[in-house]
Amino acid sequence: MDQNLYFVFLLVLNSKSLLMFKYLYLYFLLFPLIIFSQNNSSFGESNYFETMQNKLNIKLELDNDVQSFRFDNEIISYTVKPNAGLRTSISANYRFLTLRVGYSPKFLENHNSEFRGNTKIFKINMFLFMKNWMQNFEYNYTKGYYVDDYIDTSQPITFNNDEITILPNLGTKTFTATTSYKFNDNFSFKAIFNQYEIQRKSAGSFIASMTYTHFTLTDKTSPQDLQISGTVLNASYFYTFVINKKWYSSFGLSPGLGMEFNKLKTRTEEGLVKTSSNEVVFNINSHIGLGYNSKSFFGGVTLKGIATTRSNNSVIKFSTERSSFLLFVGYRFNSPKFLKNTFDWIEDQNPLK
Repeated sequence: MDQNLYFVFLLVLNSKSLLMFKYLYLYFLLFPLIIFSQNNSSFGESNYFETMQNKLNIKLELDNDVQSFRFDNEIISYTVKPNAGLRTSISANYRFLTLRVGYSPKFLENHNSEFRGNTKIFKINMFLFMKNWMQNFEYNYTKGYYVDDYIDTSQPITFNNDEITILPNLGTKTFTATTSYKFNDNFSFKAIFNQYEIQRKSAGSFIASMTYTHFTLTDKTSPQDLQISGTVLNASYFYTFVINKKWYSSFGLSPGLGMEFNKLKTRTEEGLVKTSSNEVVFNINSHIGLGYNSKSFFGGVTLKGIATTRSNNSVIKFSTERSSFLLFVGYRFNSPKFLKNTFDWIEDQNPLK
């Protein structure tokens, strides 16, 4: 049974639906990009928020933002899931730089790993902050999936746990880069995203951002690889409500519009065959957070939601609606002298100050 399902997996990847993909890249803007000269220091602060100058932030995180996806053709459909529902991360932040590394330890795997296999998850991302700009780079790697919710309209069947197909060699890699610009100097990016600043007065801001994503799906036992690249432009609004000196709540709504470009590579005896296509993507992201901030200790919880519409003709379909949570706790240490001296030198080279 497992072997037959695995051939179904290869069949769906090779379905005629993917032949609709056409390689085309369309780039468009929702509004003009604002370019200006910054006269003030890019690393300064407003009287609306306080910068933890010369403090090293160390933060531990736990989240469940682990994505599954579906394959569909006219007859067969099923969900491909990782056997891990939670990730842990540790991040370090100093001034304008944040580095985060995350993985899913074995004790956080779902039950029945003998039926659903093992999943390896690794992510690393970096945030760069400069006054009103924020740049994020993120890499995610997941290997080890299993097939669930299998439906065959020609011959409906139901699988028991011992009949679940494991795809141990199936791996996904995702690279994401996001550039964001806030329009209100009194609103702090860092107070929400890495807690290096403390919002002292309530403030909000419109935020323009552009996100580029490159996703690959490969299986060394399959002759096919799938690649999806996309660009999405978001027009967002975020607001931080300061409850008192140490507690705050944050809210955000971010609609976006963009394009995704899909490419399927098939290795045959005659050579490499490529088929490609593109589709319009519309999404809405939401953000709700509650946090605690003192001079030394900080913590909080963030709830996120995303709703996405894509072409109904796509063979690979990510969840159109999903939600996730993020728990974090951290502590601010006095930075070592070598770290302070290094970042002082970097800031002295800043041409925009």
